Amino acid sequence: MSIDDLLIEAQEAQQQIWLIRALNVAERTNATVTVHLSLTSDLFVQIFLSERSGRFSLALIGPSGRLYGRDREHGVWHRRPFEQPDHHEPTSEGMSPRPIHQFMAEVEQILLENDLI
Repeated sequence: MSIDDLLIEAQEAQQQIWLIRALNVAERTNATVTVHLSLTSDLFVQIFLSERSGRFSLALIGPSGRLYGRDREHGVWHRRPFEQPDHHEPTSEGMSPRPIHQFMAEVEQILLENDLI
């Protein structure tokens, strides 16, 4: 995925997913981008991509820090479970071709199941 591809998907997600209130490109360089998708006054999704290293991370962030996350490091996908966001476990399933949409579906389920929205 390129930075441009990520930004296109993020904009599409903002238009299509009811949870997303706002999109902010927090930082962008020639090789990296960080995007914040605001969900509530104290919840947002942070998305980071480095084209150079291939690192890609998506995290649900709350007042106390990361609540849940997925990332790809060295070509391997990992999950940071909601119950243990500091735990980093490899996952075999990876992510779909539309990772932001997939992650937002996971986030929606977590937020609803835990009465966070």
